[in-house]
Order: sequence, then C-alpha cells, then structure tokens
Amino acid sequence: MGARTTTAPTPTGAEQNQARNGLEGAAHRFAPLWPLILGLAFGRAGLIVASYGSYTSTDEGIFTDGAMLVALVVLALFLVFIVLSKRTISKHVIMRTCVALEAFVLMALAVFDLFGIGDEIERFALSSLCTLVSSGAIYYWLRRARGTSTTTAAVFVFAALIISEVEIYLCTLLPVFAGNFVAAALVLLQYPCIIWARRQRQPHDIVSPTQANDYFGFSKTMLQSKQFLTATALGIGCLSIVIGLLRGYPDGTAIAFTPVTRAAYGALTIGISAALIVLVLKRRERVMTVGIFVIMELLACFALIAYAGFPDMLDIGAVFTTTLNALMVGFTWYVIIAFMSYGWRDPYYYAIAGWLVWLGCRAVARIALLATHELFSNDMLMSAAMGTMVVLSTQVVFVQFLNITRRNAEEQEEQSARRQSMLKIMGLDEHESLADMRQASMKHNAEEVGKQFLLSDREIEVMALYALGYTQKRVAEELFITQGTAHAHIKRIYAKTGLHSRQEILDYLEQYAS
Repeated sequence: MGARTTTAPTPTGAEQNQARNGLEGAAHRFAPLWPLILGLAFGRAGLIVASYGSYTSTDEGIFTDGAMLVALVVLALFLVFIVLSKRTISKHVIMRTCVALEAFVLMALAVFDLFGIGDEIERFALSSLCTLVSSGAIYYWLRRARGTSTTTAAVFVFAALIISEVEIYLCTLLPVFAGNFVAAALVLLQYPCIIWARRQRQPHDIVSPTQANDYFGFSKTMLQSKQFLTATALGIGCLSIVIGLLRGYPDGTAIAFTPVTRAAYGALTIGISAALIVLVLKRRERVMTVGIFVIMELLACFALIAYAGFPDMLDIGAVFTTTLNALMVGFTWYVIIAFMSYGWRDPYYYAIAGWLVWLGCRAVARIALLATHELFSNDMLMSAAMGTMVVLSTQVVFVQFLNITRRNAEEQEEQSARRQSMLKIMGLDEHESLADMRQASMKHNAEEVGKQFLLSDREIEVMALYALGYTQKRVAEELFITQGTAHAHIKRIYAKTGLHSRQEILDYLEQYAS
C-alpha cells in the first residue's frame, strides 16, 4: 500500500484574481507618482555620486560633511530670507537652475578624474555646490507631493529611495569618471520628468488613506504646537548625531566597503524600504511613526554591536550604519512632506528646516569626531555616548506619541460629554438626533465657509451634502440637479477654497468653521 501524499491547498481562481487585482490596482492608483519618483531618485543619485563617492565607503569624509556644513550655512541664510520677506519662492526657476548646476558639477568631477586634474580645494568647492543645488532639486520634488495622504507620501519617498539605490550601485560598477558622467545624465533626466509630472494627475488627487496617528494626522492639529515641533526635531536630531558618529567610527574617517558589504548595504536598504511600502499599503498602523523609529534604532544598535564584535572588519558595521542613514533620508522626506502639506509657511521653509536639523546634526557630529579623536581617543566612551543618544531619541519620540494619543483621547471624551449634555438639554433621542445634529452642524459650517470663499447658495448646499459623504449622484438626487451639474459645482468648490479632497473639505468644516 503506497504512502498517502497530501498537497497544500492551492489558491482559488478568485483568490488569485483578488491578489492580482490588488497589486494591479495599487500600481494603477499610484501611476501618477512615477515622474516624481524618478525625478527625486535622479536628484538624489547625483548628490550621492558627487559628494558621497557613490557609497563605496560610508562617505567621502570632509568632502561630504564639510561640504554639507557649507551648503547648510547658505540654506540657513535663505531660510532667514524666507521668514523675513514672507515671500513665496518660485519653484520652477530654482529647479531649472539647480538641475543644470548639479549636472555641471558631476561633469566637472568626471573631467577631473579622467585627466587627473583639480586639487582638493576645487573638489571641495564642487562638492559644496553639488550638495547645495541637489538639495534644491530634492525640495522641488518634495514640494510637488504636498497635500498627499499618508499612503501616497510613503509610497513616493521609499520608491524613490529604492530606485536611487539601484542607480547609485550601478555607478559603483563603472570607473569613477564614467560613473560621474552617467550620474550627470541621470540628473538631466529631471527635466523631462518635470514635463511628464505636469501632464499627470496631481499627487493630492490620488485616493489613498491618511491615518490620524501618524505625522500627517499630527500635523493637521499640532503643527503650531511648539512642543510637537521640538519633540520631532529632538528625535530626528539625536538619531542624526548617532548616524554622524557611526559613519566615521572610531576616528572620523570614512569606512570603505568591500564588494560584498557594498551589495549587502544596497540589498538591506531596498528590502526594508519595500517592506515599509507593503505595510503602509496594507494600512498597518504606526508604521511611519513608532515602526520606522524602532527599525532605525535597531540598525544603530546592530552597528554598535558589529563594530565591537568585528573591530578588524568595520565594513560589517558600516552596512547597518549606511542603511540607517538611507532610511533616515526617506523618513525625513516623509516628515517634510507632512509639514509642507499642513504648514502655514512657504514649503521651502519646512524643507530647509528639516535639512538643518537632520543633516546639520549629522555633519556637526562627524566633524567634531574628526577634530577631537586624537585628543580624546576613547572608543568605549564614544560607544557609550552613541548608546545614550539612541536611548534619548527613543524616549523623546515615544513620549511624544504617548502624549499625542493621551491628548486625542481626552479631546474625544470632552466631545462626547458635550454631545451628551446637548442631547439632554434639547430633549432629543440619541440615535435620531446624532444624524440630525451632524447634518445641521454641517449645513451651518458650510454657510460659514461659503462666506469666507464667496460660494453661491447652491455651492454651499452641495458642499454640505458632499462633506456628509454623499456621492455626486446622491447629491444630484437630493438637490434635483443633474450629476454633471453636481460635479461642476464640486470642481468650483475645490477651485475657490483651495482644498483638494472630500476629507480636506470635511476637516476644514469641522475644525475651522464651527
């Protein structure tokens, strides 16, 4: 008698179609992001190839962080100009100039390497210029994504991070001068990406969820809170100091990769970035808050352990260090987009401020290590200091999230108490009154918003119903108008108010008009 064999159940056709449709649906939904993803990837690739040596080592030492400090000084002056002048910066002029200069720097470095010319001062000046102008190009692409949702922003930044890592790795397989020429060509591809982006649906029009318990949700209600801004800056700043020290462990000089560890760094960065995208698409909560901070802090701990365990093979620890640095890139981009979306200042204000906190802390820590190591050489002390900074960043971030959660819970309790009090005063039945009160409140708020933006009476009626969740067809039926007319009214409401989605209309009505 033969042994009985069992086979695992295979997915049904319906299940396979559902999975395929899910992937295809997500790909189709986020297709308008492609020019932004590629543009951001091209801009970052140019920066890393020119000023970071394509990550053949953790960086280029003083040519990386020293150049970063020079660029940050210029950006800080620009930030002061933005604050004092209260002007809106023309994104197109800056972008065209930045792309041209970034490509120029890469081609100049390629010529230097090809013919063996150019001294250290000239290379440092070019590195500083590239750092400055590539930052401007990156700001442009981040700005184009403002007003998006949690999901859209996460897909955008980490997809761009993945593609840029592939581009940078391919450049490492070429001679240095050839890699610079290729990077220059990639940088110039930002120009057609700009044209392509203008022809696509805007990122804020992509229908995807925004979670209340992440930076996009926090920014809606807490961006003007000094405590929130301070906690965010401290969390990023403390971890950035650790990154600066880890990239130059133990004496401040760059750590060279072997071909194996260089590939390992790229694979680890791409793998974690892809996992974050999948988790966000599956609507897992707190992925872009607690989750990503846990990942980054674990990478810092793994780097410290690897440095201690393999003192003669520092590139093993550098794998975790450089992956941590790359993830901080994506996370900072994400936070900047959130602040751009809900802030009251020019978008470049938040981009530059994010650069100053993140890259400023990282560069200062690295330069300080390089300058003081010979005087205070103590690897154990430095490891203890880095461990302390990791713990501090953890505490700052987690306490911030706990405080926000507690504050939101208190606000919900207060709202519930006020609602119950009103029900008792009005002598209304709870179930039927909640809907009636919501409809009446929404109508009142719509009238107030209508006064602000000079909406017509019909547009006010349409806005109230649309904010209540009515479809365009249902709005048309309620008001005895055609569906096309309802659609036209909604488009005019968006144009007059500057809002971009039903959720933004609802948020504005509930938060600002009541």
